[in-house]
Amino acid sequence: MKFISLFLLLVGFTMKSQAADISIVDVRRNITMSEEDTVYKDFYINAGPSSGLKKNLVVTAVRKINIRDASGANAVGEINVPVGQLKIIAVYDRVAVAREYTLLSRDELPMLEQVGIMTGDRIDLQGSFIDNSKPKPKRKVAEVEPETNAVAAALVTVTTASSPVAPLVGVTPATALPISTPAAAVNTAGANPVVSANANANSVLSAATNSSSAPTAPSTAASSATVRETLEKTADSGNNTLHE
Repeated sequence: MKFISLFLLLVGFTMKSQAADISIVDVRRNITMSEEDTVYKDFYINAGPSSGLKKNLVVTAVRKINIRDASGANAVGEINVPVGQLKIIAVYDRVAVAREYTLLSRDELPMLEQVGIMTGDRIDLQGSFIDNSKPKPKRKVAEVEPETNAVAAALVTVTTASSPVAPLVGVTPATALPISTPAAAVNTAGANPVVSANANANSVLSAATNSSSAPTAPSTAASSATVRETLEKTADSGNNTLHE
């Protein structure tokens, strides 16, 4: 009886140590040849059916973190931080293959220096469950690009429609009338507002130029007449001072 109890205790201790040693030993990813190929990431676990792993079983990947003080010289202890969940897709004699099921949020869990499930993370069977649903297909890059292009085109259309057309300063469009053409002669029915604005501006500029240059000729003529009249009076009076 004593021998049987000792044997059961040894078996239980062995099974517990084996369960604690279940971990991810390798991570492999396929090489895609085009953007339409699906990317697969397999996690290889060093355990078989005897450890309790089976297909469609969702387990938790846990990472052991050593905590040290601020100086780094003294070890305080170790903590096991859950990283994410894996779903077993195949089980062999001594190896099980899993795929990423979900990553756990850090809102209520300690933070990690390296995000994502990786080699060396341990497998915790506590809280595991069976999920027989089929994995959701990942969206391919070729399917995402048309939606992105459509959104970009819609934004460009909305921006173009809402932006007013500002007339160019100092540049006369090819369809604008010459400066000498009055603004009244322009047919405004169905006319382009930019062209009409340029035509009105040209008319105002022409009128201002004519008004500023018009008094020059009369002023010059009056000045010449005054000088001529003075010379004639001087000649008649016989005073030659100005002629000298």
